[in-house]
Amino acid sequence: MTDPSLPRPVRLRPPLVRRRVTVGSIRMAYREEFERRTTPPLVFVHGLGLSSRSLRPLMPYLATDFHVLAPDLPGCGNSDKPEEPLSVDSLVSALSGWMAAVGLAQAAFVGHSLGGQIVAMLAERHPELVSRAVLVAPTPDPDVSSAWLKAWWVLADGVMEPPGFIRGAAIDYLRARPDRIWGTLKEALSQDVESRAARIDVPVLVIRGSRDRVVREPWCRRLTGVIPNARYACVEGGTHALPAQSPQELARAIMAFLHEPGARASMHG
Repeated sequence: MTDPSLPRPVRLRPPLVRRRVTVGSIRMAYREEFERRTTPPLVFVHGLGLSSRSLRPLMPYLATDFHVLAPDLPGCGNSDKPEEPLSVDSLVSALSGWMAAVGLAQAAFVGHSLGGQIVAMLAERHPELVSRAVLVAPTPDPDVSSAWLKAWWVLADGVMEPPGFIRGAAIDYLRARPDRIWGTLKEALSQDVESRAARIDVPVLVIRGSRDRVVREPWCRRLTGVIPNARYACVEGGTHALPAQSPQELARAIMAFLHEPGARASMHG
């Protein structure tokens, strides 16, 4: 087992492959290692309008000790795109349905931005599916509650992000369609996440970058405070796109959290 404090990227052999499954009436795409291993599964959930590609820089740092998977949520990436914007709870239902379709009984999760909000709500609704949850810069951050203001800070944050991430995000946003993204954003910002987060019964790590302008420190500390078994961490110099901008530093914190005594997840299928 690798030293949790010094994660190193590994070349995935064979590399991640893209697959599809049917969840209800929707075909969902996902990335997964070619062969399933006996290591615990770790599921990565991307942010608003993005795709599993946005988490690709982080995944190799955690693939030594975990079997990594990353779905494209409905409306995003290579998954089917319903005409109407999807709510957070609809995306939670899609994620739990995807787990059943790919044969996951339980997994640890890393959710970024809106993906963090979705993972939190999955843990609240289906605690049996989630062994541990890492919420990376989780929305909604009520202190930046206006959709227009949130969009402005996303744009402002973009000047600090890696060029490769920005190029990929631009492609993802166009494929996901700005009008659908806008509808999902407004619904996500209207949710009372704190009252639901208080019912989460799994260990949680809330983590953000110190330079994140989209999701601020007061919100992350407040969210950490309402979840019964949660702790807060900050990556110095990190931006909102932490999985792409500071993958090794983020992986170090995630690895330490996931390797704590009693941390385990099962897979069937």
